Amino acid sequence: MSARTEQVTGMVICLDEAQRIEACLRSLSFCDEILVIDSGSTDGTQAIAARLGARIIERPFLSWNDQKDFGRQESKHPWVLNLDADEVVSERLSAEIQAQLAAGVSPDIGAFRFPFRNYLRDQWIKSCGFYPDPHVRLFRRDRARFTAERVHDALVVEGATDELSGHVDHYSFASVRDYLEKSNIYAEAFARDAFARGRQVGAWDIAIHGLGRFLRSYLLEGGLWEGALGLTMAGLQAAGTFQKYVRLWEMNRFPDARPPAELPKSLGDPWAEQRIKER
Repeated sequence: MSARTEQVTGMVICLDEAQRIEACLRSLSFCDEILVIDSGSTDGTQAIAARLGARIIERPFLSWNDQKDFGRQESKHPWVLNLDADEVVSERLSAEIQAQLAAGVSPDIGAFRFPFRNYLRDQWIKSCGFYPDPHVRLFRRDRARFTAERVHDALVVEGATDELSGHVDHYSFASVRDYLEKSNIYAEAFARDAFARGRQVGAWDIAIHGLGRFLRSYLLEGGLWEGALGLTMAGLQAAGTFQKYVRLWEMNRFPDARPPAELPKSLGDPWAEQRIKER
């Protein structure tokens, strides 16, 4: 590893990712530390991480942002590169990050954003909003934090965010079935949040959002030009949007469809519920 003026921790949160985590961790080999926050894997994930030199902390999963902010605080170095186990840093991005840290990053910069290549099976999805799909994943540990948002990563950064051109390969969806299972979790999380805020929906909302999502993905975001893959992804996105609003309508209309008013903290997040059920 070349000498550099600033050091970085590669951070991964995971649960039962033995099939995918090795590629992820190997792509972080340029980092000064690899930190794995594991939610109690039983499939050998921790053994793989240990073999690759990672520091492992086992901690119960409550939500994505809670787990990632814990990892941020536990990181030993000033910079944190945050990945999920199904993500791999490309050689170009690795070289860019190392060059930035070797030269010394301007104190005005609090984070870096870079593109993601998302995949269905082994197919890179270039349309439907899946590329360039930029994310802020490299940040100064003491000038960023993850919020209490439960559905997606929500990172607040103090200072400017700069751009890098190298990408992360994100093996997002192992299959159409995998996409639908994840979509179901997002739909539940969306509906719970919207219902808690008092949002009401009817037939028009369900129809216009579902149809609008398809038209945007297929026509405006280029799914039309990517053949069967583009049509598939536009249809899946529309189905996921339809599902979100139908689930919210169900909560609005039927009291027994609503989540309990008081959920145990470990069960208040649909992601956490899924993880508990999978064990």
